[in-house]
Amino acid sequence: MAVIAKTLRIRMGVKQAAFVLLLSLMLPSAYAHHSVPVNFDMKSDHSVTGVLTEIAWRNPHSHLVLEVKTDDGANEKWLVEWNAVNTIRRLSGKLGFSLDDFVIGETITVQGWIGRHDKSIYLRSVTFEDGRRVEWRTRLSPAEQSTK
Repeated sequence: MAVIAKTLRIRMGVKQAAFVLLLSLMLPSAYAHHSVPVNFDMKSDHSVTGVLTEIAWRNPHSHLVLEVKTDDGANEKWLVEWNAVNTIRRLSGKLGFSLDDFVIGETITVQGWIGRHDKSIYLRSVTFEDGRRVEWRTRLSPAEQSTK
């Protein structure tokens, strides 16, 4: 009986170790795709204007970095999070912009949901340096769906 108990403890140890290993391999991808409502206050409305310093067109979330001047003249980096690049590419033409409209060194204004982490915002609209404003949405009207 003691031999059976010892064998069961070893097998449970192997199963637990395998589970922990599998879980640790999944964590990077789980961290990469996260819930927008968990990280951003979807009831908020915030605006940030700054110079575009970095662009990362990625899946599952694209990122922009803005250098924003504070009231006291200091510079802050703000992380702007957005949809997957596949979604942005698919809808950009229908919403009147292209990925090429985002130019490093130009000033843009992003309006959206403020992040639950310091200096982050989820893009809901963007105003380009030339004054064009694009409201981001993934649900299009029937007329918008039939264009381009």
